[in-house]
Amino acid sequence: MDTVNTSSYEIRVNISIIENGDTQKSSQGYVSLIINEEEAENIDKIEKSVLKTSFPAIRKAVSNHLTLISKKKAMQKMIKGDCLMVNNNTYRIDGEIGRFTFKTHSLYRLNKEIYNTSKHYFPSLKGKEYYKTIGFKEIAIVEGVTQSSYRKTEKLLNKIRYQTKEEGTPVRSLQNTTESEGSKINEWIEKKTEDILSNEFNNSETVLKQNLYSNEIMLQSKEKIEKAILECQKELESKGIISQGKLNDNKVPYEDPKYTVNICDDEVKVKKQKEKRSFEEKNEKSKKKYILDTLIHVEKSGIKYVLTGIGIKNVLRILIAFLLNSKLLGNRFQFFTDGHTVLNNSIIACFSWYWNIGIILDWYHLSKKCKERLSMGIKGRKIRNEILKVIMPLLWNGLVEDAIEYLYNIGNDKIKDISHVEKLIDYLKRNEQYIPCYSVRKKLGLRNSSNIGEKMNDLVISERQKHHGMSWSKNGSISMAGLKALIINNESDRWFADGYLEFKLAA
Repeated sequence: MDTVNTSSYEIRVNISIIENGDTQKSSQGYVSLIINEEEAENIDKIEKSVLKTSFPAIRKAVSNHLTLISKKKAMQKMIKGDCLMVNNNTYRIDGEIGRFTFKTHSLYRLNKEIYNTSKHYFPSLKGKEYYKTIGFKEIAIVEGVTQSSYRKTEKLLNKIRYQTKEEGTPVRSLQNTTESEGSKINEWIEKKTEDILSNEFNNSETVLKQNLYSNEIMLQSKEKIEKAILECQKELESKGIISQGKLNDNKVPYEDPKYTVNICDDEVKVKKQKEKRSFEEKNEKSKKKYILDTLIHVEKSGIKYVLTGIGIKNVLRILIAFLLNSKLLGNRFQFFTDGHTVLNNSIIACFSWYWNIGIILDWYHLSKKCKERLSMGIKGRKIRNEILKVIMPLLWNGLVEDAIEYLYNIGNDKIKDISHVEKLIDYLKRNEQYIPCYSVRKKLGLRNSSNIGEKMNDLVISERQKHHGMSWSKNGSISMAGLKALIINNESDRWFADGYLEFKLAA
């Protein structure tokens, strides 16, 4: 009978951290793993085996090294008669190499603690808190929870660090870390905002201490504007559309993009998490509650920045501080909105101190409003589309009064519900001053839409916080939005390393 010769192999990883080339002053981590011949000759299995041994060895070496550093720093403070003791509680670290601990030391003089490396040398921790390394935050936050669910991040994080679920980082810790980091960012921005506004304004953001900017609105050249208007007028006439007004009657100016800051805002409703569920709520369908996250997208000459927060007035306040910090006074602040009265009024009120601002009703929201109101107010799709074919070109060319007059003259035989037609007319009247000649703006290469702001809201808020039945706490929602904005603004490296943000458009 043949016998099978089975050999086994030992994979040994010995990692040393040597101080100044002195092998006597080194911290080591040694781990070995016995594998059979079949595993040793398989590329994939040998790779797994090496990683399984190297990660524990690295953690052990780093742990030993930090223990030696702790002892060294404590001994540097010693004088004759002092007593050096190892602390009962180990120092906890959650890092890119995994979760591990090391020993810290205390120095006693006359039975009184005078130095403790766990709080006087290493960052002080509370209770069972873990120190989170920059590498951990880059993986867990930047590549993890801001892109995927907490549970998926937990599984991937512990897998790549070769730690079991019990040894590695749990879901709750990931969630707490995320909310804590997001809260710190929001607190920093709030303090920065307060510092800037108190330094720049005399009182309540109404009067600047120094008006060091020109009060001239920089527009595109008169010749360029007139040429674009003439071309659009000819295109309108070629389509057989007769209008009472003229394209050059539109009062919305054509700004020079070199001296313009484009600002878009958007709000997203995120399902609010129930803190407690009563017996009645479990048996009855209760009214859903939402968190209203606000996002503002700022852009100038292709350079962008995203601001987030709860409530439009709060985020507009942050925006003012951001614009001042970016030294953008003197530029035109061009807002693109959805025509919501509260939003427009908030912008005007918050920027009452600054003369060079403009509000433009986003073309997408204008056309959407027309379609929705006419769908509910007109008899049938065919008649609705015939009306849209007339009023949409008029609105596209900024001829609001012509569009309103046409709506007034729609025959009663075509109307299903007059109230919706009247509401559309009121909407157009209310926003007339914000409706530009979109056709001319397009010819001049100017923006007509806030779609970039809405797209950014998808990336920052909706993509991560909506769908799949997700619900959020207020702090969890705004923290996650703040972290997503941090990444999009390319501020994450600076924040994790220094706890600092540029908070301005980069040059």
